[in-house]
Amino acid sequence: MANGLPERDDRIDLSVVGSLTAVKTDGALWYLVLCSPPDVRVMCVTYQSNGMETGDRIIVKGGYQRRDDDHVLLDPCLASRPAP
Repeated sequence: MANGLPERDDRIDLSVVGSLTAVKTDGALWYLVLCSPPDVRVMCVTYQSNGMETGDRIIVKGGYQRRDDDHVLLDPCLASRPAP
């Protein structure tokens, strides 16, 4: 992912498994962040936190948007905990 994906007009879905490094809300949306520098940071924009907290291992799946060399946005996005 270091070089991103080519620009396309169709939707690309991406799934990522990792530990949450941040969980924030603006009152309407939740922002779940995975990975820390120097890795590419992935932000999942969703409607519920489902009780997820920093440090939890989760799976995020959503519409891929590359914001810059260091940030990927998944919007819309679904987040869940991996099966045991």
